[in-house]
Amino acid sequence: MDDELKLVVATPFKKKAAASLSIKDFEFALSFDLKWMAPPLASKARDKAISSGLLRLEDNRLIPTFDVAHIELPNGFKPSGSLFAEKTLLEELISMIATKAGKSEKEAAALINGTQEQLGDLVEIEVAGLIAAKEAGCDTGDIYGKVYARVFHR
Repeated sequence: MDDELKLVVATPFKKKAAASLSIKDFEFALSFDLKWMAPPLASKARDKAISSGLLRLEDNRLIPTFDVAHIELPNGFKPSGSLFAEKTLLEELISMIATKAGKSEKEAAALINGTQEQLGDLVEIEVAGLIAAKEAGCDTGDIYGKVYARVFHR
């Protein structure tokens, strides 16, 4: 899933040979140049890429946080409909850690499991994920409230 999002994010930058794009240009490329998705889904793709750490917004410009030159777009690539399926909190934490720490999702999940084991399995897996994400240097501000609500309002 993250690899697919990375391909979607990289493509407008590669096609335009640009290090940064305006929000409008990024969404226009996904919607009209590539004809991959309707404009509301292009906005959703942008938001998802920012929240997962693949893009950052600086001076109203989108800047990839990875080297798009190393991304190879497969022939005939088109994003799947599952790209915008909602992730569980645990999946969000795994993606966040994998992106920030440069690890695979499997390695990120192992980090979370290790954190939970270190805490003697006394905390919910989402809390362990939050701790592991913080230790990996992730900005957990956006997800903290979701984890709190999940754990304390079950």
